[in-house]
Amino acid sequence: MKLSTLWTRIRTAGFYGKRLARRPVPVALDREGEVRALLARSPFGITDITETALPLYDRALTHRSYVNHGEYPVATFEDNERLEFLGNYVLDFVIADHLYGEYDLPPGEMNRRLQVTRNTKLAEIVRRQGLGIDAAVRGHGQAPTDSIVADAFEALIGAIYLDRGLDVARGVVLAIFEEEIAECDTHRNYRGRLQEFVARENLGELEYAFRQTGPGNCPVWAARVTVGGVPSGEGRAKTKQGAAMLAAKEALGRFGEG
Repeated sequence: MKLSTLWTRIRTAGFYGKRLARRPVPVALDREGEVRALLARSPFGITDITETALPLYDRALTHRSYVNHGEYPVATFEDNERLEFLGNYVLDFVIADHLYGEYDLPPGEMNRRLQVTRNTKLAEIVRRQGLGIDAAVRGHGQAPTDSIVADAFEALIGAIYLDRGLDVARGVVLAIFEEEIAECDTHRNYRGRLQEFVARENLGELEYAFRQTGPGNCPVWAARVTVGGVPSGEGRAKTKQGAAMLAAKEALGRFGEG
């Protein structure tokens, strides 16, 4: 076979393979409901997903083991690896940009604080905050590992960026990471400071109580902190962590430690 003929066939096969791989597969109704419900929850708050964008979010929550198992032809269905690659850089950029703008830190310290986005940390955050990604990710033959959950998280950030743009992606990322970011700053880590103060002054038990208000697609969390059984501070935010941080800040102010 002539080299020119072989090259033509390779290019043709690659072209059609690429076209087929990017053809969206219709999302089943039950899966559509699951994806829409996940994204409607705080801190995502995305409710008006178009039919065109829905397969993008579905793909973000699909591990390669599900695709390779054969429930869909590989040529017509994609996993989340490409979106995970994009989301990883969007996530790191948003955190780095926030650190650069809000904190006067040397490069080495900013790089250390970026470690909150490493895979094991991402999976921990997903589960601790109840984001629901670990339950929604599709795979085959294994429970979602930390790596699978982290990759799906990053892929979802990539999908949000593609569908809604950088500003929306930034808002979601900062809402999710606000506690981790605050912990990087000893002055702004109000929960940590309150815990240390209460223990140092032997003021009794420190407890947080939470309640959720607002519509289901855009909830607001309210937190109340009590010290030694006495209500000492309240806070409201889009996430439980943010509300608790504001409640602790108010409590510190009342104790003269603000």
